[in-house]
Amino acid sequence: MEKAASKEALRRVAGARPGPAGPEEPAPPQGRSEEVTRRRFLQGVSAFPVFALAGGLSLPAREAQATADPQAVPPRLAPGKKLVAIQIGARSFVDEGVDRCLATLQEKAGVNTLMSTVFTYGRGLAGRQVPGEPLPDHGVQAYDKIHGGSYTRVHPAFYADSVIQDIRAPELGSFDIFADVIPRAKARGIQTYALFEEAYNPRLIPNFEKIAEVDVYGRVGRSTCFNNPYARNFLVSLVTDWFSNNDLDGMMWESERQGPLENTLGMHFGRFDGEAFIHCFCSYCTAKARARGIDVERARHGYLALQQWVKATLGRPRSPDGAFVTFWRHMVEYPEIVAWEKFWYESQNEVYALLYGAVKSVAPRARVGWHIMHLIAMSPFYRGAVDYGQMAHYADFIKPSTYNNCGGPRFARYIRNVQSAVFRDCPPEEVLDLHYHLLGYQDEPSLEKLPTAGLSARTVADEARRALADVQGAAEIYPGIDIDIPTALDEKRTQPADVHAAVLAAFGAGAQGVVLSRKYAEMKLTNLAAAGAALRELGIG
Repeated sequence: MEKAASKEALRRVAGARPGPAGPEEPAPPQGRSEEVTRRRFLQGVSAFPVFALAGGLSLPAREAQATADPQAVPPRLAPGKKLVAIQIGARSFVDEGVDRCLATLQEKAGVNTLMSTVFTYGRGLAGRQVPGEPLPDHGVQAYDKIHGGSYTRVHPAFYADSVIQDIRAPELGSFDIFADVIPRAKARGIQTYALFEEAYNPRLIPNFEKIAEVDVYGRVGRSTCFNNPYARNFLVSLVTDWFSNNDLDGMMWESERQGPLENTLGMHFGRFDGEAFIHCFCSYCTAKARARGIDVERARHGYLALQQWVKATLGRPRSPDGAFVTFWRHMVEYPEIVAWEKFWYESQNEVYALLYGAVKSVAPRARVGWHIMHLIAMSPFYRGAVDYGQMAHYADFIKPSTYNNCGGPRFARYIRNVQSAVFRDCPPEEVLDLHYHLLGYQDEPSLEKLPTAGLSARTVADEARRALADVQGAAEIYPGIDIDIPTALDEKRTQPADVHAAVLAAFGAGAQGVVLSRKYAEMKLTNLAAAGAALRELGIG
């Protein structure tokens, strides 16, 4: 089956379906009615994971089909235009005014697409500047507190059979990041995409434990289980609500998680002391894994033993065999560890495909894509697990978070983490050199200089070229350009020249667009203007 070739499949999924009571429900106007019930959507999108994972046409092939059926092809910007998107939260529109915000984004940075944060409980995409960080040169000059949740109206019909319902963010009153922004954005020729992420606060979400992942010790986590049917139900409720009631042009989801193996080994840029959330061993995952022939108890024992080894390795001298040999011996003894890792990523991909289908069932022309977290530019383990070529079967675009400025201090912390366990046999500087070789980076800073120098714009081009080669035209690539993402005060801080160089590098490598990241509320206008200058220099502003 083909992603875009199944015009009939899209029609069948989007059209009326028999309900449990027997008679069919009449189909409402395409993608814009609150009266559509959740039952019909869930019945329709149930076929999409297999459908979307099966394969896909290239974007040029999908465009060729537009002559036969324009609804089968996502909308494109005008010829010669590149996508210039910015991630922005509702707080910025409330603080600065919608029209003033839109004018600033167009005039300073040539923005033609909003990535509007509609659902999150995290500060990375919502709220003003992170408390303690210098305030930018625009917006209200004060820090704020966030509750989080949905920053658009919640239509109860779409959550009638969801265990999660009370999600409206209270801190901005009745302001609606879609209803109050989209008409004015469209009047300026600006598209609006829904941006949401896996950033939950279980304390603020009644019944969250019913959709949460469970670790190897039986502890409930802070994110959802990909195989939990109630969790999938909730995610489908969100996207079908948004696209049925708003004139959206697309969507991007942030699933900033990696598999349990990388977590166990400390392959991230946060603090690492050997503790890790090893997921997910809930009843849904264990039942599904057993059905696929995975020995769940062997996987469980393997992960527990691996974590014990990591904790012991962090606090002792080099063992006779060395850390890497001992690690590999453990992996040979417990191949179920890798089987569980693969199972976890396959489950994440199924949710990508499910959401892709859910959106297309409501708005076939909407563009759907995925934010890929920053570890893609530093971890060969994570890079090996995330297959852009496979992902392109259920994506219209992919955003690799190339983030070269904050990438300096983050990469340095990642190197020190992985060197503390698996690569303990080598000095940290040699571990960094190994990673440079594995990732294909050349002439980048030493470990000593990396936190203050950042990575060069060449790495943005390197990641863009690699992604483009992997997708082979089946999806577009929009590298993330980091602008003022917080770092320590003595670490690399974004400068206008950095933004200018990164934008040039992304488009020079052949990318079809860029996403200015992380959020407008923490960006300096001088750095935004540098993006606009690069676009004018390229003749695409």
